[in-house]
Amino acid sequence: MSKRQNRIKKLIKLALGLVRASRIARYSCKYSKKTFTQHQLIVLCVLRVYLKMDYRSFADFILFSNDLFYLLKLKRRPHFTTLQKFLKRFGSRLLDSIIESISQQLRKVDAAVDSSGFTSSYSSRYYVMRVNRDTTYRSFMKMSIVVDPKRKLLLGVKCRKGPAHDTKDFIPLLRRLKHRFRNVIADAAYDSCKNFTFVEKELGATPVIPVRQYSSHRSGRGKIRRYRPLLPNKEVYSRRNMAETVFSVIKRKLGGDLTSRLIEVKKKEMKLKALTYNLLVLNDDKSLFIVERISTEPTDRII
Repeated sequence: MSKRQNRIKKLIKLALGLVRASRIARYSCKYSKKTFTQHQLIVLCVLRVYLKMDYRSFADFILFSNDLFYLLKLKRRPHFTTLQKFLKRFGSRLLDSIIESISQQLRKVDAAVDSSGFTSSYSSRYYVMRVNRDTTYRSFMKMSIVVDPKRKLLLGVKCRKGPAHDTKDFIPLLRRLKHRFRNVIADAAYDSCKNFTFVEKELGATPVIPVRQYSSHRSGRGKIRRYRPLLPNKEVYSRRNMAETVFSVIKRKLGGDLTSRLIEVKKKEMKLKALTYNLLVLNDDKSLFIVERISTEPTDRII
C-alpha cells in the first residue's frame, strides 16, 4: 500500500471520528431515506476537497474504491448530485462548530487574523484576461481566518462574497470563538478604534496591530490609537506570518478555486477546505487533539 493511500485512510478515519464527536445527528430528520448518514456525506465532501475533484469525477472515483466502501460502510455509490444537494441543505454553522471543536482543548493562545480571496468563476483566467482586457475582474470569495501561530491550527473561519474590507469580519469572528487570547495579531488593515477597544475590553487581550500614519492620527482624533507606538512588538508581530502560511498551504494542497455556483454553497466549500486543512494538521501531529474524544458512539441527537 502506498504512502498516499495510508494518508487518505487516516484522513477518513480522523474525519469520521471528529464528526461523530461533534454530536451531529446521523440523519437530518426522521423522514430521511436513510440511504446515507450525514457523517458519511460530510467525510465524502472532505475527501473530495482533499483530492481536488469535481462532483462527477469524485462519484466515479468512489465506484472503484473498495476501501472507501469498507471504511464508511457505504451501502451504495452516491450519485454526484447527492453530495451537491447535501452541501446545499447542510447548515453552515454546523461546519463552523466542527472546525471550532478541534481547538476547544486549547486554553490561552495567540490569535493571528488575516484574510484572502478564492477564485469563484468557471471562466478560465485566459478568457477573463482577453474579454475583460480594459476592466478589473473582481468576482471572488473572501475568507477571514483566526490562526494559532504556534500550532498552525485554524481556530475559526468566516466567509463572504468579495470585495470587502478586511476589518468587516474582525469583531464577529473573534466574538464567536470561545478562547482566551493573549495577543491578537493583525496587519495595519485592521487598525481602528473599534477593534482596539473590542480586543482590550471584551477579549481581555493585547492588540498587536500597527497604527497607520494618516491625518486623523496626527490630529489627535481617536483616543484609543493616539498614544500607541506606530510599530507594535516586533517579536510578537512576526507571528502574523503564520496566517499567510496557512493560506498558502490551503491553496497549494487543496486548491484556490471553487467549483460551486451558489454563494451559500461556495461559503460551505471554503469552510470544508478549512476543515480539511485542520484534519491534515491533526493527522501530522496527534498531540493537538485528544484521541479519546473521537468516540465511535453514534448519537440520535438532531442538530
